[in-house]
Amino acid sequence: MNRVIMLLSLKPILYGLIGMLISGTVFPICGVIIVRNNLMPMRYMLMHGVILGGIISVSFSLPLLPITIILNILLVLLMVKMGKGKDGSLGSSSTAMMVFTMALASLFSHVSGVPAKDTLEVLWGSPFALTLSDLYILFFLAVMTLIYITLFFRPLSMIFFDKEVAMSMGVKVELHNTLMLLMTALVVSVSMKMVGALLIDTLVILPVIGAGKRAKGLKDLFVRSSLTGFILSLSGYFISLYFNLPTSGVLALLSVGAYVLESLAEKISNRRIKNA
Repeated sequence: MNRVIMLLSLKPILYGLIGMLISGTVFPICGVIIVRNNLMPMRYMLMHGVILGGIISVSFSLPLLPITIILNILLVLLMVKMGKGKDGSLGSSSTAMMVFTMALASLFSHVSGVPAKDTLEVLWGSPFALTLSDLYILFFLAVMTLIYITLFFRPLSMIFFDKEVAMSMGVKVELHNTLMLLMTALVVSVSMKMVGALLIDTLVILPVIGAGKRAKGLKDLFVRSSLTGFILSLSGYFISLYFNLPTSGVLALLSVGAYVLESLAEKISNRRIKNA
């Protein structure tokens, strides 16, 4: 324990803890948006945008996070333009953009001569790599997300229930869809630096899927997902710190474990209801 306390006096360790607590609490809120809006395929496009951003940042010695954020925002805007904001075509347009992004990444890596091993770090990430400016970006994103969800909870709940009904009641569905997509792009971009492109679902999706099994309504789902993410981030961070293990791997295992426990609890509860 004394070793952990001593480590927390180091800036990279302290910054990592702050980053994990903020992201673990707020990012699952965006995960609710992804799950309820059926945007799961889009995250693959954004992950490939992260890889392309990594290649560009290594090639030109540019900061990774801003490059990735700009790229993913452009990808989302292009996807919306191609799909014209309709759910039926967003899956197709996101797939097209994913293939396009991977093609650019492959070509750019070959032309610029960036070795593949130099971009692998992007796939794993580390909270210890966070800088003070990264924390400012993370905090700003978290605050903006909470403000948006709080101010527009009612129209968002209507959109999640039925977009056509929401539109008939004067809700600006297309505007909110675009804002939610952009918010998702920002969250995935920042998550990449926390746990890596391959483990983004650990912070964003799994807490929502697990919490959704016993949530009683949208507001309860937001609260449960946020609480689950906070607990997983806090426990995963200190376990990895204590045993000197990769934070992303520990957090992924804990998230999967929490999901399995929620699934078992749901089955046991359903059996009791049937037998009652």
